[in-house]
Amino acid sequence: MSTQSYTPNRQAPHQQAPHHPGGGPSWFRIWIVVIGTAVAVALVALAADLWHSQASQAPATSGTPTSTSVPVLPTTRVNPVYPVQPSAAVVKLQQELGQLNYYEGPDDGIMGPQTIQAIKYLQRDAHLPQTGQMNAATQAALANFLAHGNNQMGGN
Repeated sequence: MSTQSYTPNRQAPHQQAPHHPGGGPSWFRIWIVVIGTAVAVALVALAADLWHSQASQAPATSGTPTSTSVPVLPTTRVNPVYPVQPSAAVVKLQQELGQLNYYEGPDDGIMGPQTIQAIKYLQRDAHLPQTGQMNAATQAALANFLAHGNNQMGGN
């Protein structure tokens, strides 16, 4: 049998709380609170900055609306390797190519495979090199076809 006695209010020497003058919190705890607060403030600021940058990327609309319905804005497709942002110029190009029946895809502002193929068809009909890239000659052919039509549109 052991000769030690149990006293509930007494702790073993290795379990005793460190002595703090005045009974206040330790400096370690104070620094933990200060650092935690600084991290929380930084995270809130980062979240606010991200929210603001996403809100400012909303595409601007221009021109006079022709309908009372709410316009559908293009969605941004994000590829982690190569992020693609929609372009208002590409939307206009897609619409113009669509008027000439070269492009049948969505007017999403993304220079994707359908848009490139439509440019090649335009270049073919304009007797230009079929690169799929817009250049001055292709832009002139597009403007000419929009103004005067092309042979592919039934003789317009």
